Amino acid sequence: MNTLESFGAGLGLLGEGMSFLRRERRLWPLAVVPVVFAMALVAIAVSTFWLRLEMIHEAFASLLPALEATDWWTWIWVGPGRLVLWLVGWFGVVVAFALSLLTALLVANLLSAPFLDRLSVRVEAIESGAPADSEPAQSAGVVVREALRSFAAELSRLGFLIAVWGSLTLVGLIVPGAHFVTGPLLVAATVLLLPLDYAGFALDRRRISFRGRRRWIHEHLATMAGFGGVAFFACLVPGLNLVVMPALVTAGTLLVMRTALLASPEAGSARDERAELS
Repeated sequence: MNTLESFGAGLGLLGEGMSFLRRERRLWPLAVVPVVFAMALVAIAVSTFWLRLEMIHEAFASLLPALEATDWWTWIWVGPGRLVLWLVGWFGVVVAFALSLLTALLVANLLSAPFLDRLSVRVEAIESGAPADSEPAQSAGVVVREALRSFAAELSRLGFLIAVWGSLTLVGLIVPGAHFVTGPLLVAATVLLLPLDYAGFALDRRRISFRGRRRWIHEHLATMAGFGGVAFFACLVPGLNLVVMPALVTAGTLLVMRTALLASPEAGSARDERAELS
């Protein structure tokens, strides 16, 4: 498969994930829970922000200088200056609103981690030919332990993404003119790292090290760019970003299963060991 075909395959993964879930109705209960969490938390964030909109705008306005006209002719620059400051204040409000929505979605993803983990397990069982209901019964202790493991894994992935975003944003704010470079880098890094998040549950089960995951991205860069790109734009579409998570996790699981390097835990760990010895 050449680079263009690999990129196209990555672009089509989200559609495959949606088709898989639409076909396998027995997965719907697990797929619905993350959607409910996302819709509920976004609704809470929007309503809370709206109720405090005036207070938030006043807080941003208080950080900006106040321009006063001392003579009539000073309105030549005071008028446009006030307009610019008014726009800057509302821009800060919009940024704060976007951050509140992002926070709500990140919290929803964290709460949904155990359900998305089980969804990934069952997607893999179906894709490999085993019935989705063939899993052995688990005790309450095992269920709780697996849920905590899912929480911890998702929290570490979110922490890594936030660290990358924060570092690039900070450099863009501190270094003059750096935002012309850090802006595109922020988008590129997000596109390439998103597959690690959506494929994370399947990768965790295979105990693939972070070094192995970086190698996996590098060896399938075109596919990762396609999948990460379509995931990035899907998450930017209002409404779609609330319901697309189960399909993205399904697509990420299918991507891991189709990658020869990660076909088994032994293959990945053996290759990691060889790399570390060399």
